[in-house]
Amino acid sequence: MPVQPLPSVPDGTNLFLDANILIYGLSGQSNECRQLLERCSREEVTGISMYEVVNNATHRFMLMEVHSKRLIANPTPKNLKGNCTIIRQLTDYWQKTIRLLSLNLLLIELDEAMIRAAEPERQQGCLLTNDSMIVACMRNWGISMLATNDGDFQSVAGITVYKPNDVI
Repeated sequence: MPVQPLPSVPDGTNLFLDANILIYGLSGQSNECRQLLERCSREEVTGISMYEVVNNATHRFMLMEVHSKRLIANPTPKNLKGNCTIIRQLTDYWQKTIRLLSLNLLLIELDEAMIRAAEPERQQGCLLTNDSMIVACMRNWGISMLATNDGDFQSVAGITVYKPNDVI
């Protein structure tokens, strides 16, 4: 199925949210993503994700804050790791995470069965580990619609991808 524009997600949809949608929506990089998160908060769309996706977004928020405040010349995890002085200065990333946690999303925990189910998804869809976990989780919960800006999901059978068109 061709990729659908993010604003066309129908009301009442159970929609899995990838980390990039959360990041773009909460960091001001996409009005479409922000509007989708608002729709999830109002329960027009049931936004579903995994705690691991939230953790991924939190990690990205932290690195984005380091970059935006120019606290390290090259803000990579390797360069930030162990730099307690800088880590203790960071607060914006956590405010975004608190906002994310207050969005009225259904957050799913991974279990062993989903971890095992991800391997065939990796092989069939040629996906990396985090992406295959998303597909395994979606299949486990009967979710067929995914909001993402990641093109790797477009060839996964049985999944309709909704993608933002306004990411800056």
